[in-house]
Amino acid sequence: MDFKRLDAARSSVGPIELDLIESYAQGKVSRRNFVKRGTIIGLSMPVMGGIIAACGGSDDEPSGGGDTVGGETEGSTAEAETSETTPPAAAGGDIVAGIQTGDANSGLDPVNMLDLGTYAVLSQSFEYLVGLGDDGNIAATALATEWSPNDDASEWTFKLREGVTWQEGGAPLTAADAVATVERMVEVGAGLAGVVSAGGAVAADDQTLVITLDSPNGNLPVLLSLFNPQSLVTPVDYASGTTLNDRPTGTGAWMLDDFDPSAFRVKFVPNPNWWGGAVKLDSVTLQGFESGGTKVAAFAAGEIDIIQDFSISDGATLLEDDAVKVLTPPSANHRQIWFNTQLPEGGPFTDVRVRQAVCYAINREQLVNTVYEGQAQIGNDHPVFPSLPFFDDSQEQRPFDPEMAKQLLSDAGYADGIEIPLQVGDLGEIPAIAAIVQQNLAAVGITTPVSVTPNSDFYGEYWCTGASYGTQPETSGPGIPCGASAQIGIVDYGHRPTPDIFFGRALATDGDWNSSNYNSTAFDGLFGDYQSATDVDGQKDAVGKIQRLLHEDAPACYPFFFNYLSATSSSIDGFQTTALGHLQMQNVTKS
Repeated sequence: MDFKRLDAARSSVGPIELDLIESYAQGKVSRRNFVKRGTIIGLSMPVMGGIIAACGGSDDEPSGGGDTVGGETEGSTAEAETSETTPPAAAGGDIVAGIQTGDANSGLDPVNMLDLGTYAVLSQSFEYLVGLGDDGNIAATALATEWSPNDDASEWTFKLREGVTWQEGGAPLTAADAVATVERMVEVGAGLAGVVSAGGAVAADDQTLVITLDSPNGNLPVLLSLFNPQSLVTPVDYASGTTLNDRPTGTGAWMLDDFDPSAFRVKFVPNPNWWGGAVKLDSVTLQGFESGGTKVAAFAAGEIDIIQDFSISDGATLLEDDAVKVLTPPSANHRQIWFNTQLPEGGPFTDVRVRQAVCYAINREQLVNTVYEGQAQIGNDHPVFPSLPFFDDSQEQRPFDPEMAKQLLSDAGYADGIEIPLQVGDLGEIPAIAAIVQQNLAAVGITTPVSVTPNSDFYGEYWCTGASYGTQPETSGPGIPCGASAQIGIVDYGHRPTPDIFFGRALATDGDWNSSNYNSTAFDGLFGDYQSATDVDGQKDAVGKIQRLLHEDAPACYPFFFNYLSATSSSIDGFQTTALGHLQMQNVTKS
C-alpha cells in the first residue's frame, strides 16, 4: 500500500468520493466495482488509476463485461482481426441492422418510447448527457465531458461538450437544451419522478448544467445516461409528444433520411457536422422484425449485417458459427412476472398469499436450462443483480416448492384453483417462458391459458393499460398508475447498471411502469433511503431490506437474469452495443 499516494488522492476529493476510496482500500468493493462506482460519481480515470496503483491493484484484472461465447470472447464491442481471408475494412458502404419492431402507440417519441427497437432508432440522431465506455458501463463519451456532486449529492454539476451543434439549423447545443430535456422528463416521470422537481435544473452558463435534487442521490448520472433511454437530449423548444419523423434533428452522428412506419424501416445518413468527426459508412438502415426467428433467419441469409438481439431459442446455432461475432454486453436483463395487486378489487392477486404461491410454483432451474440453455442465472424475486456491490447475498433463495404453493392457495381460499389468462407479448423467448410457467402453475391448481399479443401493441393493451398511451387510461389514478393492467403477465426489462429504474419506475408508488400497481409506503421509504445513501454501506443496508420486502410482498416474480446476446457478421468492425439494444454505429466499418 502506497500510503503517501493514497493520502494525496484522499485530500483532493469530497466526502462521497472519499467514502468510495476508503471502501476500496479496505477491500469492501472490488476493483471492477470501484471503477464503475467511481465513474458514476465523477472520479476521473487518472485519479482512479492512481488509487488502484496505490492500493497495489493489478491492471490485469478486467474492468468490464464480457463472456466467452462459442469460439470467441466478446464484450459490448465487436472488433475483427484482419487476416488473409478478411480484407481490411474501408471507408464507405451501407449496412442493415435487424431490430425489434417499435411500439405502435408511442412512435418515435424520445421521452415516451418503450422498446429496444425505438431506443436503437432514436439514439442514432439524439445523444445522451452520459455515454458508453469500452467496458460497457457509463463514461464521459457523450454530451457531458465531466460531472460531480456536492458534498451530500443533493446537487450535481455537468459540464457540456463544446462544439456540438443541432442538425436542424446548426445552432449550438447549450445548457438550456439540457435544462428543457430534464423538465420534459420530470413532466412525464421518465426515471426522475421523486428525484428532481420542476425547476430543479438550471443553466449556470451555456456549458454548465446544475441540477438540484429533491433529496440526495448518488446515482444521478446513470439516470441521465443511455441506461435510462428516455433521457435523450432534445432542443430547448422540442415540444412533448414530438417524434423524430415529425422533426428530424439531433446532435448525433446520423441524420434521419427516411422512415417507413408500416415496415418499421429507418434509414440514416452521416451528419457532416457531428462533433465526433466523420463516420465511416455511407448509410445505416434499421429494419424492424416482429419475430425473433425471422430476424435470425434474415441474418443467417446475409440480408442483414447486425442483429440487435437474439434468444437462445431462435439463434442457438449462431453461438457455434465461426463466421459470426457474438457480443455479450453487461446484462441485468430479466423478465418480470407481474401481478395487478389492486385491480380488480378482490381479485386473486390482491392477496399476497396467492402471489407468493405463484413464485413458489415456478421452476426457475427449468426455465434457465430449457429456455436459456444455461445462459442465465436464477433470480430471487427482486431486480437486484448479484454482481452489484450492494447486493445482499445472505437472503435465502426462494425454492421451487409446489406443496408450499398449494398450501398458500388453500389458506387464501383457493383450494379449488384459479383460472386467469397469462398475458404476454410475442417478444423473443417470452412465449416459451409463458408455456413453462403455465405448466408449473397448472400443477398447483392455477390455470393460466397463455394469451400472446404482438409486442407492438402489448404494452398499451395489457402491461400498463392505464397509461396515457394505454387502451384504458381512465382506469388509472393516484396509487394505481397502470390501472386495469392484466392480472398476471410477463414483461421484458433491459439492463441497467444500478437498480434505480427497476425500483423507481416499476415498483415505486405511482411509478409510470408499475404494472403491479404496487403501493407500499415501506418500499417507497427504503427506496428513498437507497437513493440518498452516498456510501457503500448505506446502499447495501437499504438494498438488503428492499430485497427482503419484495420477496415477502411479491408484487412480481423475478425468476432469473439472462445473458444479452447480439451479433454481427464477420465483415463488421467497431460495433458496440448495450443490453438495452443501443446500436453504436459511429465507429463501424464494413469490409
